[in-house]
Amino acid sequence: MSTLIVQADDIAITHGTTLGILDAITDGIVRATGMFTNCPDADFAAERLRELDGVDVGIDLNFVTGRPLLPAALVPGLVDRNGAFRSSGQIRAEFGVTGSDGLVSEFEREPFDRDETLAEARAQVDRFVDLMGRPPAYVHHHSLVSSVSDEVVRQVGSELGVPFIDDLYRDGTIPLLPNDYYAKPFPLAVQATADAMGALSRLLPLITSHELSLLIVHPGYVDAEILELSSYSVIRARDLELVTSPASRQLLQTAGVEVVSFSGAGLL
Repeated sequence: MSTLIVQADDIAITHGTTLGILDAITDGIVRATGMFTNCPDADFAAERLRELDGVDVGIDLNFVTGRPLLPAALVPGLVDRNGAFRSSGQIRAEFGVTGSDGLVSEFEREPFDRDETLAEARAQVDRFVDLMGRPPAYVHHHSLVSSVSDEVVRQVGSELGVPFIDDLYRDGTIPLLPNDYYAKPFPLAVQATADAMGALSRLLPLITSHELSLLIVHPGYVDAEILELSSYSVIRARDLELVTSPASRQLLQTAGVEVVSFSGAGLL
């Protein structure tokens, strides 16, 4: 039998996203989610997640969305003049992307100060522990990744003794399934018509060819805040459809695919 882990990123980025991911866990096939602890909805998300069994709750270490947990004066290299994180688009424009090595972007100048990024990452982890009463099940990056931010997330995972999800698929421990309906740039009209349901059917032969595989999605209800915060906004409704549709569960069940968590697969 093949097994599949469905990981939903970005819980707590907005309230609508939180509600969507909670539904994707309780009524769908999501078995892992990463929390944004620097966002206001983290308290609500943690309260609800503490009530749920069978889901691995990790942390999405975030240096590009919302505001840092540390005072802006302590992380001046991470923020704009208003004290908010620079967006991934602002960083790409200012520091010049020259290429990429897998998920890691290469820049003309490194956009993240290592000491500041590490300090903010540790603050986000401390906030997770305060909210959940335990360390995160795993660490994961969010959005734009540089060589420095990649090193920081890996170091934090090592300090906690938990997996860095990116390394699990980079080293081949678990194959990462492609989201072939995602695009960059990703206009809202294209997001609205994205065929996420069809993508699962297209992925089925790949899923059944592996003993275990990973699908990372971004489900959520679309609220005004997500339209302001993220270029991936309307697509969250399509991802939510994908992971909560009875048709998806039936498709996987018919193919003999079991949906599991990282801990259920013995990876935590």
